[in-house]
Amino acid sequence: MFQLLACNLACLAIAGLYYAWRDVHTHRRKRERLNDRVAYMLWVAANRTA
Repeated sequence: MFQLLACNLACLAIAGLYYAWRDVHTHRRKRERLNDRVAYMLWVAANRTA
């Protein structure tokens, strides 16, 4: 009985760590994409005025 409980808790811990990592990674990727788009927009605007 204890082995089954320990296995389930281990699976839950691994799943929790994975979902936490995925949320951070997804947020970071969205932020980088936004920064790239803003930088490109500023570069295009600067080239039009020059």
